[in-house]
Amino acid sequence: MINTITIDTETMDVQPSAVILSIGGFAFDIEDIDSVQNSIIDVARDPELADYSKTAFYGLVDTFGQLMQGRTVGAETQKWWIKQSEDTHEALTGHREPLSQTLVNLSSWIQQHPGARVFFRGTDFDGSILENAYRTCGLTCPWHWGGKRDVRTYIDAMTKGTKGYLPKTHQPCFAMVKHNSLHDAMGDAEQMAIAYQLNSRQVAAELQETTK
Repeated sequence: MINTITIDTETMDVQPSAVILSIGGFAFDIEDIDSVQNSIIDVARDPELADYSKTAFYGLVDTFGQLMQGRTVGAETQKWWIKQSEDTHEALTGHREPLSQTLVNLSSWIQQHPGARVFFRGTDFDGSILENAYRTCGLTCPWHWGGKRDVRTYIDAMTKGTKGYLPKTHQPCFAMVKHNSLHDAMGDAEQMAIAYQLNSRQVAAELQETTK
């Protein structure tokens, strides 16, 4: 049963008003690492599943219309994008939808998973930018204003970490392209499911010790 959604964006600024380049989302059962990894591999292999399927959402967003709406581009962010890999830039090529249509599509996809918790890597960036975009377009945001959850905090709480990531020894189950918003969402999903599994094993071991 799908109970968790991770969402990532790629943008042209760090402000809530940023021009959005792409939105990626992944829906999964955080308690079933095998199904999470199998689904990630399927999506990574099949472009049709990656664009829009039960578990995956990927939308490229038209930038001209956003500039006309007053959304912003940061000079430092522009410089940062120039330095990114060819694979990262390749993920941003293709048909682009207007911002309002992409947000409607995202809402429709999220609503296929009622009750699923929505996570972002930090609650003050991707989520805030998307909330601002929904307001700009006069649309209702599909998650409650107080319902944003943080991937980093979750992973640290489950693993007693401090970085918001699994240890560097962790290798993704797919050929992950950094700053591809769908890949980033899938990478976060896999790490969260592994963190859940590690915590469950730790709790079970501690319970076993107390009952000896």
